[in-house]
Amino acid sequence: MSKKEAKPKLTTNPGEALAELETPQVKWKVMLQIVGALAVLWVTSFIAVPWLGYWGVGVVGVITVLAAGFLVYIYRMTTKSRQIVDIMKGATDAEGRQQALDQLAGAGGKDAMKALARAQLLAQSDPQAAQAALEAIDLKKAPAVVQDDVRSQLAMLYLRNNRTREARTLIDDIRLDRQPNAKAKGLYAAIMAEGLARTGGAEEARKLLETYPPAEADSVDNRAMLLRAQVYTCVALKKRGLAKTAMAELAAIEPNLLGGFLQKGSSPELMKLAKQVAASVGLMKMKVKRTP
Repeated sequence: MSKKEAKPKLTTNPGEALAELETPQVKWKVMLQIVGALAVLWVTSFIAVPWLGYWGVGVVGVITVLAAGFLVYIYRMTTKSRQIVDIMKGATDAEGRQQALDQLAGAGGKDAMKALARAQLLAQSDPQAAQAALEAIDLKKAPAVVQDDVRSQLAMLYLRNNRTREARTLIDDIRLDRQPNAKAKGLYAAIMAEGLARTGGAEEARKLLETYPPAEADSVDNRAMLLRAQVYTCVALKKRGLAKTAMAELAAIEPNLLGGFLQKGSSPELMKLAKQVAASVGLMKMKVKRTP
């Protein structure tokens, strides 16, 4: 008899999750392809001198300068990301987390990448401090590659505290096509769908969840986030049965996730559904942990 594969579980140990962070790598192959394309342009421009004069060479020169600047920028950003990830990987316990926070401190909101990493560490024990760290970031001056990360993390904290309008303002500026990482894109979609559903955009949320269905999520964590968004979307669309089904699937992943619907500020309908689901899956006598 073959052994059954272990069922994936929700990430509950932040230290383990940090230790498994993927270290960013410089994409040398892509850079070499760009260099190769520039070389072809240079050769072509000189061949075309008899017809175009040196205007073509000048244009290629400008393109080369811009491309060189872009490559240097990408290299520096990747190197910095790798350094920050290496710091975060050491935060596997309380002592390591404090050391990581100390190394990431000092930049305030001026260094968006460090501030974002610091907020992610603070969120484990002090969500309010994490929120303050994210709010201090000037998005207009932050690198484009981290702007949506900041928006999504801050929107998620706002949603947890029922600050839905503030979350919606951030969500409206998030663009999924700017995120190449599939897991991060799924997280964005979940946060966006929940925010839309809770601020009058239930139909938009429904379409988004059809594109990123919880059943096809690439991680248990993302599936839980998408199911949570589905609950809010179905309630907003008056599809109570589907909302209850999504909530039951959420409870199957982790019963305490129902606590998010029982916190202060939740609608009476959500609270009622959460209590019904808790009873239906045998959690009547179990105290569901409420989200602080």
